[in-house]
Amino acid sequence: MLRIIAYLCIWTTPIQVTLVLWGVYIVAVSDYSLYSLTNFEFITNQLSFLLPVIDWMYTWISKPLLDWVLSIPIVLHQSVKAVASTWFGIWLLRNLDKKYISL
Repeated sequence: MLRIIAYLCIWTTPIQVTLVLWGVYIVAVSDYSLYSLTNFEFITNQLSFLLPVIDWMYTWISKPLLDWVLSIPIVLHQSVKAVASTWFGIWLLRNLDKKYISL
């Protein structure tokens, strides 16, 4: 199970990098800045089919927490998330391999 989570963290990196590049492109060709293009603005303008999912999330997740996450600039958020999840996936795979090798 942990191996699946590790691979999932690594395999989602291209999607996250694509979102970062898409956000950089929007910042380059529009009036948005790196700080004004938030997750919510990006989803509202580019991925509007996800708005029902966000409305549903407001019923399950704390409103202030979700407001905070959606107000983070998408380029910075996805960049940090891509690096962190890739690093975690690689770290997890290495530690799983060490565990099985030492047995």
